[in-house]
Amino acid sequence: METSGLREANKARTRQAISDIATRLFIERGFENVTVAEIAEAAHVSVKTVFNYFSTKEELFYDRMDDILAIIVAAVRDRPPGTTVLESLHVLFTERHVPFDDTGWRRLRDPDRYAAIRSFVAAEHASPTLRARRLVIAENWTRRLEELLADEMDARAAKVLAALVVGLLALRERELSAALLENASARTVERRVRSLMDEGFARLSQAFPQ
Repeated sequence: METSGLREANKARTRQAISDIATRLFIERGFENVTVAEIAEAAHVSVKTVFNYFSTKEELFYDRMDDILAIIVAAVRDRPPGTTVLESLHVLFTERHVPFDDTGWRRLRDPDRYAAIRSFVAAEHASPTLRARRLVIAENWTRRLEELLADEMDARAAKVLAALVVGLLALRERELSAALLENASARTVERRVRSLMDEGFARLSQAFPQ
């Protein structure tokens, strides 16, 4: 009899396989030009199965956004004693290309991975639907971060700081994407993002000393 752990592992593999196929099709043909039915056919599953794993077509593209939010929450909630919220987030968004990748910036130094990441970014920027979805994601992140910060500071201060942090992260995404689309070297991409984060978090820390 299949164990619960094995079932969960199989479900995770199926979800990842569907997401990978969808991403490949979105990159090849453009997000708006690919249907969920076509993704299901390419993945050899039913449309119903696709929606069992992903609530929307946009979620097929942004399948790691919940993981990013979870890492942000953990960085705030589980930070070492004596470390401020902003110090913890500064490290997270400076030392890693993406928050859930603990290898830091190493992936960008692999030419094949760099090309794959650049193609992903290009597909996103070519799609009005995905750019609009980014705004919804940012709103959800702001609300969650505000709830988290409200445990540590005045509610109005938490609201303002949450909005500013998420705004800074949106600026980070734009800088990272611009550097990739310009085909800048991996070191240049990293340097540009680090510089922006250093400046942004320094200014936030002045406004919100903890």
